[in-house]
Amino acid sequence: MKEQGMEIWRAVRPNAVRMLGAVIGAAAAWFAGLPPIAKALLVTQGADVLTGVLCALWGKSKKSDSGKVSSSALAMGMVKKGLEWLVVLICVYVGEALEMQGIGGAAMTYMIATELVSLLENLSLFGLDAPVLRKLLDVAQNKE
Repeated sequence: MKEQGMEIWRAVRPNAVRMLGAVIGAAAAWFAGLPPIAKALLVTQGADVLTGVLCALWGKSKKSDSGKVSSSALAMGMVKKGLEWLVVLICVYVGEALEMQGIGGAAMTYMIATELVSLLENLSLFGLDAPVLRKLLDVAQNKE
């Protein structure tokens, strides 16, 4: 049985590697074609998710009663991120329809600012201060 499994894997592996390469290539091409503000939103969302998961792994999360990893909290966070992109999509198309291209950028700028707040909260749970992020947030919120 083990030999049969290895034989199947040897046959499937080259195709699996090609498929993974194609997926990574498609994702990289898609990402490269995004406007810089959309890339910034993706990066800040990714950083927020990463720091949120790290907080939960260390038992410092404020999203669960135990402070530990919660699949429902993670799922809700990912749903929120997806809904943010739905709002961005709507704003972009409404902006185009009204011939006001800045609407999508304004929505993404707001969302980046909220992601930075969440990122700063997560970093502070680890005892880290990020003055550069605080400065960016102040500029985004016109506190300068």
